[in-house]
Amino acid sequence: MDPNAIIAPGTTHPETVWLAEATPLAATIAAILVVTLLMRSRLGAALDTYLAQRFTRPGADLLDPALRWHPPVISASYLLAICVIAALVILIVMSRVGPLLVAIVLAGPATALLIWVLLWVEEQRYAVRLDEALPASVGRLEAQLRSGSGLQPAIEKVIADMPASPLKTEWSWLLERLGQPIAGGSLATATTVCAALRAQTPSRRHATFLGHLEIAIDQPHTSLVQRVRAAYESMQASDRRASLLATELAQMRNTGIALFLINVGITLYLFIVQHERFVTAYRNDAGVLVGTVLALVVGAPLIGGYLLGRTEDITY
Repeated sequence: MDPNAIIAPGTTHPETVWLAEATPLAATIAAILVVTLLMRSRLGAALDTYLAQRFTRPGADLLDPALRWHPPVISASYLLAICVIAALVILIVMSRVGPLLVAIVLAGPATALLIWVLLWVEEQRYAVRLDEALPASVGRLEAQLRSGSGLQPAIEKVIADMPASPLKTEWSWLLERLGQPIAGGSLATATTVCAALRAQTPSRRHATFLGHLEIAIDQPHTSLVQRVRAAYESMQASDRRASLLATELAQMRNTGIALFLINVGITLYLFIVQHERFVTAYRNDAGVLVGTVLALVVGAPLIGGYLLGRTEDITY
């Protein structure tokens, strides 16, 4: 960027004025970095507390303290680094648009909004990864149970061959909490831990499976195998329906894009062939309203196709 492009008229020393203009911003950036470095441990602890509150499911506070948990969607150190980088970038961009003081005041809310969106996206990605790994893992769990293994040994064998994933994290937590002392002097049973994980997992599909597993744990082993087998078959059927639905909705989305391009092509043709009439028609006050309606009509197939493409089947 050419420094002379931002020099105000009447400047006495244009060759060095950019240094004076950059000094307040550089000092602010340095102060943010120094404070972050000195208070890194406290900021990390505060973010840990915030993440625990952010990803705690409704009703989890009713669980026994020994069984409370929140999904490790993102680490506090990673979130701290993102917060600092986002704050600095937003501060620099806003300082180019307006006064530095205004940029400092607005950088906080803008960074908070950006971080909120990021955490929401990361939570959705966590749930999607968990849902994708669940059917195959439930199938292996059913095979282990059918061979005569108990529930705990079967889960241990399944997660031993499982790559690092949200599902492995949650099932490992389930095994770790078995036998833990809870309120009343009793020990956490498989049913209790399963119910606690069901109330705290962000995946509805996993919560549904855990609900069936919670009921089947206290039943005979054959009933447990049958329920897990039924869950596995339901997940497979759901995935097949979702695949078929995605194919059909993709065709609708492509049709919407094609109609959008056709409407745009017709509008451009009229603009080129009848340029004077086109400009005259949309120049007055009524033309603005008509133009807005026309834009909505032209964009409707594209918007509708996108929304249809985002529709999902009901998952198990």
